[in-house]
Amino acid sequence: MALWFFIIGIILGMLGGLLPGIHSNTIISILSSVGLNGIDFAYVIIAVMASHQLFSFIPSIFFGIPEQGSVLSVLPGQRMVREGNGTLALKVVLASFLIGTLLSVVLFYPALSFYPLAYKFIQPYIKYILLVFSAILLLRTKNLVLSAGIFALSGLFGVFSLNSGLAYPFLPLFSGMFAMGAIFNYTSGTVPKQKDTPLSTDFIKFAVLGVFGGLLADLLPGVSSPSQVATFFSLVMPVNTLGYLAAISSISVSEAVFSFATSASIGKARMGSTVFLSEQISLAEPGNLLLALTVFLFSVSLAALIIYILRNRISALAKIDFSHFNLLLAGYLVAMTLVLNGLVGLTILGFASCLGYATVRLGVERTNLMGAVILPTILLLFRVFL
Repeated sequence: MALWFFIIGIILGMLGGLLPGIHSNTIISILSSVGLNGIDFAYVIIAVMASHQLFSFIPSIFFGIPEQGSVLSVLPGQRMVREGNGTLALKVVLASFLIGTLLSVVLFYPALSFYPLAYKFIQPYIKYILLVFSAILLLRTKNLVLSAGIFALSGLFGVFSLNSGLAYPFLPLFSGMFAMGAIFNYTSGTVPKQKDTPLSTDFIKFAVLGVFGGLLADLLPGVSSPSQVATFFSLVMPVNTLGYLAAISSISVSEAVFSFATSASIGKARMGSTVFLSEQISLAEPGNLLLALTVFLFSVSLAALIIYILRNRISALAKIDFSHFNLLLAGYLVAMTLVLNGLVGLTILGFASCLGYATVRLGVERTNLMGAVILPTILLLFRVFL
């Protein structure tokens, strides 16, 4: 019986990951509302978490439509597609997910002892750490004034979106700034045939580094987006295109694994899916923790195997002529935003799209758009309420 719930979770996570806007929390909350509960529901939750994370990288690489966790993978991923290396990008994501999962499991039990001590020590300094990182991020840009303006505007949009009471505030925000912004700036061109390039080992160090980023992401409240952590890491360590993809992938999956540890050790689940899971089984019990880790490991492995087998078919998505497909993509995002967030969500989507468009046209690095999550976090930690 448990096997069927596991398979159902894999399939639902796969479908949700391939359809931008369908977050894993959305799937799990819908299932919860129809009466699923207990250990069987726990299998579904864990499988959805794992497979959704992995499959959500496919639209972000090949269509430029990100989930919150993979938002900055749009940039290196699409760059590689334009170079004919979309399949290689997919392989890096798969390998980094597996490396991240395995290393996170190895470090999991030491993390149970580490979190209570580290959380108590670092909590008073989090807001200052964020300020320093934000300052360095801006100082490294080509145009400080424009970058600061984009950072501030995206931050204000983030504050408004988070205070709007929307069920899914990041959907219109990120869809507008990254996906719609890219659609409006799209110019048709020939996408080269995607080569099945052999995977080198250059990315591994970034995948390993990403695991420690995931560990810290669960330790620091407000710094939970893999894209945020990867951006901060790039400030202290040179990261190439493959390295960035590897880091974001590894951070994403390790953050999920370590969220089990924070829930068990300090009572703080940094991911919505983990909150649902802790309501079904007590993660403070060693047996349940081992079960969660085992199911998650199998889920990631199976999802990675499916994508690897279908990698060449998936890479064929890059051949789609976006000049004919853009209207469909834009229509989907508008419809999804309207259904999930109503007219307020559409308003945010519109303003965010304008900001994303302007960012590209002005030649400003799109990493500055992450002010949408960084600035609200800083204001919250300093108790500045707008």
